[in-house]
Amino acid sequence: MKLHDMLLAVSVAVLSSLSCSPLDYGYNEPDIPEKEQTSKPEQEEKPFFVPVIRVDVEDGRNVESKDEYLKAVVTVEENESLVYSASGRIKGRGNATWGYEKKPYKLKFDEKAGLLGFAANKEWVLLAEYCDKSLMRTTYMCELARIAGLPYPINCRHVHLYLNDEYMGVYLLTDQVEKKKNRVDIADDGFLFENDNYFWEEPLNFMTSSREYWYTFKYPDPEDGEITAGDAAFRFITGFMNDFESALYGDDFKDPDKGYRKYIDLETFAKWFLVQELIANLEPNMYYVLPSRDAKLQIAPVWDAEWSMGLAHREDEYAGWAGLPAQPDRYKAIWSRWKYFGRLFEDSSFADVVRDEWAALKLQIPAFKEEMMQVADNISEAQVMNFQKWKILDRHVSVGLVSLGSWEKEVEYVEEFFADRVDWLDAWLSDQSHKTSF
Repeated sequence: MKLHDMLLAVSVAVLSSLSCSPLDYGYNEPDIPEKEQTSKPEQEEKPFFVPVIRVDVEDGRNVESKDEYLKAVVTVEENESLVYSASGRIKGRGNATWGYEKKPYKLKFDEKAGLLGFAANKEWVLLAEYCDKSLMRTTYMCELARIAGLPYPINCRHVHLYLNDEYMGVYLLTDQVEKKKNRVDIADDGFLFENDNYFWEEPLNFMTSSREYWYTFKYPDPEDGEITAGDAAFRFITGFMNDFESALYGDDFKDPDKGYRKYIDLETFAKWFLVQELIANLEPNMYYVLPSRDAKLQIAPVWDAEWSMGLAHREDEYAGWAGLPAQPDRYKAIWSRWKYFGRLFEDSSFADVVRDEWAALKLQIPAFKEEMMQVADNISEAQVMNFQKWKILDRHVSVGLVSLGSWEKEVEYVEEFFADRVDWLDAWLSDQSHKTSF
């Protein structure tokens, strides 16, 4: 289904429990006798719209904590019609983003809710997209991951948010990254964990012995007592990651039986690389999934595009952020040098997988660009209210290097950056094809 048709579809399926793509409302026309169909006049196209989410906190309290949930009633409106209302809770979320004026939130319903046509679940995220004045970068990342075929795609949709009747701006409603059906759907003996820059804030973490990367757990959940330091699950995953690193950085790392290939799913690593490299994402959340103890390691889902497409710059994975007036180099390789990928690209077998995945993804890029233009059109009126609330279009935010003065110019910058990045990556991968390693 084309995005244009998706956005014009009515929202009958808002409460549907079926999983759909972020902009596919799953609407089906009712059965009509053939005679009526032939005489039925064409309907006028409905205008684009951005749904409204209203959160009314008990006693009108302000959301001031990332740790304390507050009771609330949440309603969803589409085309000025109430389509959902339920009780739940709200709290703050995020790391650095929680320190901004426009804050991100987490919703948790008392019962599962299928918001905006997405599969029913209790937990949802409202991303503020404060630093990204185009309001588009996360959508680019999530939809690229979907068309690339990465597992556990993140659903997302722009919404207006009102908190205790106060307008808070345009937010991005997304899935919570969690082990659940229709989210990260893995076996009970599987793992969902993160290479976490804020590992010390989490209840349980571990560091690998070779690369000294810090990891924290999403599943099993240490807060629920599902995993503890030194228990069987903890010993298994720490041992697995240490064995993987030893194989990857060992002398036999290219050997299909002794090397890294016995530990990781090459296709998901290749797809993740392409998504992050295409948007020049300098600091994504790196989630890893071991679907079961008999499976291979995956890198997914994608998360956090806050410092992508030119918003920030640094020379390597350890360097500090570049300050103004520095501008990022959109024609420079990133992830072929960083983290595990620097070693992976020394093996022509992995490089070949990347090129094969790119050949498939490249065919979908023209339609993807059109889709992103339609998403931008859909929020073109909503963004006016957002930037009346948050007057940041003419100033730099945090370490953001881009400040163009208008939302339209910010969107144009993103579109041009992505187009340039596509051309560069295509040429770069072609140029590497004759080399034994990158």
